[in-house]
Amino acid sequence: MQFPLLAQKRFFLYLVLFIPLIQSACKKDTNNRPDYPAGSNENANTWILDSLKRYYYWNAAIPSNPDISVKPQNFFASLRNPADRFSYMVIPNDPSTYSPSNKSFGFDYSTVQEQSTGKVIGIVKLVLHESPASRAGLKRGDYIRKINGQQLTKANAVTLQQEILKSTHFSLGLAELTGSAWTDTRSVEVSAGVILDQRENSKIIETQGKKIGYLYFHDFSPGLASSLKTTFASFKSAGITELILDLRYNSGGQVAEAAGLSAMIAAGINYDIPFITYKGNRNGGARTESIGSAATFDGTVNFNALLQNNLALTRICILGTAATASASEVMINNLKPYMQVVLIGEKTRGKDEASFAIFDARNPKQVLWEMHPIIYKLFNTAGKGGYSAGISPDIIVNEMDVLPLLPFGDENDPLVKAAIARITAIARVAVSGLPSVKTGAMFFRTVLTDTRKLAAENSIVITHR
Repeated sequence: MQFPLLAQKRFFLYLVLFIPLIQSACKKDTNNRPDYPAGSNENANTWILDSLKRYYYWNAAIPSNPDISVKPQNFFASLRNPADRFSYMVIPNDPSTYSPSNKSFGFDYSTVQEQSTGKVIGIVKLVLHESPASRAGLKRGDYIRKINGQQLTKANAVTLQQEILKSTHFSLGLAELTGSAWTDTRSVEVSAGVILDQRENSKIIETQGKKIGYLYFHDFSPGLASSLKTTFASFKSAGITELILDLRYNSGGQVAEAAGLSAMIAAGINYDIPFITYKGNRNGGARTESIGSAATFDGTVNFNALLQNNLALTRICILGTAATASASEVMINNLKPYMQVVLIGEKTRGKDEASFAIFDARNPKQVLWEMHPIIYKLFNTAGKGGYSAGISPDIIVNEMDVLPLLPFGDENDPLVKAAIARITAIARVAVSGLPSVKTGAMFFRTVLTDTRKLAAENSIVITHR
């Protein structure tokens, strides 16, 4: 399991791009205000208020005379608009200021209830490479019957998940199903530890006379597009004509990486074609950014190098779930003006908003807090946005219909199978072309908890001014 993306990474580009911006926010109206001492609630809250009045998407609705004497976290919460689902504020390097989550184990799971018997089981959905979870022997598709010695039930599923999120060590009791009977197999001890950078999972699927590229990656972290140039060069050399992009658990990240990846996919791409429109408050207005500008603003990639690996595709199949959010949704929405986008799976999370980090750049620094408020609403070049309720799939598929969960890219995985069916025209409606495979006599339908959806809830689209 992971911290929210912004909690994992510190972005040096903010130091370059936003120092003048934030300094001006810090100095606003200081001539008519008492000189509050550094470290006081009043000092921090005055800085918060000034910054939000300038950048916050809902700045016009900020209360006129808020109480600046309260704790900064409470003050920030009091200024949040009722329509704001995602803004947050933290002190970097102070885990106590973050939402409950754990960055140090490297796995995600769902707790589900069987439809007819009511039995509850945990299903491991994701295990990161070179993580404490993988080193403990966990793998995608494993079944969890116990957490810290307690058998999972509908009543304790949330409580036990919170135990994991707040801990540095826990145990899992794994199980297997034979017929309709569960058998405990082994106990796994997992301690917090280092997680290395995640590599992509890619392959080429040849079927029905088609060469189909498959690509899965974990998030849109800085440098992603550059790191995937080799993969796209291999796809291009192999002559693939279709691409399955697996974003089912991708909770997003940077717009720059979404733009860079898009530049290697769609036909007719050049530096100047419009890619994304940002609409801010009255101070920020609206602006449209080209795909080249969006992809290269942080200096991590050369745009011509991306174009050399462009696949010139006219269609893409994207796999998504409720854990697909932020920059993943930017790709889904913003590729649509340039190619056919077929979304397969479930409705996405619905993050059509973006932020950049706001911090105190004064020297010496007086306020330790760092804000990530919603600053923009996002639209594609056709003016389409407004997907706060999520982006609905073209083909509805529940990956839990086939258990145990299969490795990413497996051709029998229900989402991948549906994509292949659509590409090869075996079945126009993929669900009807898929067998309903159950695990023995078990048929799981009710999801009680899902740590990957929680990660998507805590993520946010990252952009620049």
